[in-house]
Amino acid sequence: MKKVIVLGVAVAFLCTAGLVSMTIAEEDKGPAEITIEIKDSEKPKPAVFPHAAHQERGVECDKCHKSEFYTQGAWTKDSGHKLCKDCHKAEGAPVKCGTCHPKKK
Repeated sequence: MKKVIVLGVAVAFLCTAGLVSMTIAEEDKGPAEITIEIKDSEKPKPAVFPHAAHQERGVECDKCHKSEFYTQGAWTKDSGHKLCKDCHKAEGAPVKCGTCHPKKK
């Protein structure tokens, strides 16, 4: 009988730990805003990406993170424009430079 109780407690613990880790994984959606440094431009002008706002609009993570133009930490002007600007055009979102490249305050 002791073995059954110990086994039951162990199973309950493992199930709880699994549910907690799944909840944490679902909540970790990255930073709310990301500043992307452009490395290959004569006048590098960082892009500010409202990560949380895109998630709230229902943009699926894979749309960007699995794109052929996405390489974390290695943004170029061309890759950023191909991924972001082309998507904005397709979705009817703003494409003016200041949308992603705000002027310094």
